[in-house]
Amino acid sequence: MAPDGPDGRRSWRSHNLGSAIVHSIIALACIGAVGFVLLVLTLNRSTGWGPGDVVIQKGMSVEQIGRLLHNEGVIRSPRLLVLFSMVNRSSRNLKAGIHHFQEGMDTWEILEELTVSKAEFHEVTIPEGRTLLQTLTRLAATADLDERELRRIATDPGFCRRLGVDADNLEGYLFPETYRLSPTMDEEQVIRMLIGQFFAVFSGKLKERAQEIGMSVHEVVTLASIIEGEAQLEEERSTISAVYHNRLKHGMRLQADPTVQYAIEGGPRRLFYRDYRIDSPYNTYRHKGLPPGPVMNPGAASLAAALFPANVDYLYFVAKGDGSHVFSRTSREHDRAKHRTRWARRRNWQPSKTP
Repeated sequence: MAPDGPDGRRSWRSHNLGSAIVHSIIALACIGAVGFVLLVLTLNRSTGWGPGDVVIQKGMSVEQIGRLLHNEGVIRSPRLLVLFSMVNRSSRNLKAGIHHFQEGMDTWEILEELTVSKAEFHEVTIPEGRTLLQTLTRLAATADLDERELRRIATDPGFCRRLGVDADNLEGYLFPETYRLSPTMDEEQVIRMLIGQFFAVFSGKLKERAQEIGMSVHEVVTLASIIEGEAQLEEERSTISAVYHNRLKHGMRLQADPTVQYAIEGGPRRLFYRDYRIDSPYNTYRHKGLPPGPVMNPGAASLAAALFPANVDYLYFVAKGDGSHVFSRTSREHDRAKHRTRWARRRNWQPSKTP
């Protein structure tokens, strides 16, 4: 029997209050669990993406694969793919190759498809520092593709924007890498693969850093392409980047030779004084700020350098002729450096990037 009197009533009320709190906690936990399950089920559903192929490159991590499939519209959540791969321990068993995804596949089914071995490919290496046309020529020659069709696709503004590239052509976005191509791939599939690799690399930390310093993706790629054209030594990339960042902050012309090389026909070649007077929006000796777009395809190192310049106050640099540069803070220091290196530069000149 329950005790009578005030103490008994307080005990009964305390008991009821405690029970109510416990029931509330249980109810909230159940609601949260149901909400989590519904969220997972929603993210696990097919995107409605029709049947199609996606190329997974050798060495790609499950995180990179998730971002690629999300960018292609195959899955709703890259994180869910990573989570599921941890649950079934398949993250180290995902296979490179052309994977075909059927309409209506959910994330579990997509993960199962990624564990199936695919046919062998032949490898094609796209080096850093090649222009769009040089890259397309290499693809056509090594992958038995139609160069005219590659050029048509890569210079179609509508196609560029469908791939997420905010430009009228794909200059700068055909990511330098070694790719494994299947003989069954057509020109559009190959281009999509290279652009997919770019966005798999330019994500996470790089994307956040671009937003942090107020640069668009296109601006970063443009600056990175100039750095790619100038830097021959890995340790100088961030310092060269700092020079350009400093010049932009001071409202100075970039005066970058790779932009002049891009503006002239028949390059790269030794530049003459008349070349610096070419009337082109890409000539940064005549026009302030960044050029309208990239001048070649930069690699990951130059993209990182464009976003993380060295903490130095240099405003000038001049090539020594051996791949390295002399950096200066003032125009007087720069003039002295040019005088000291003039003969060495003429004797040893070669384009920083060769086709």
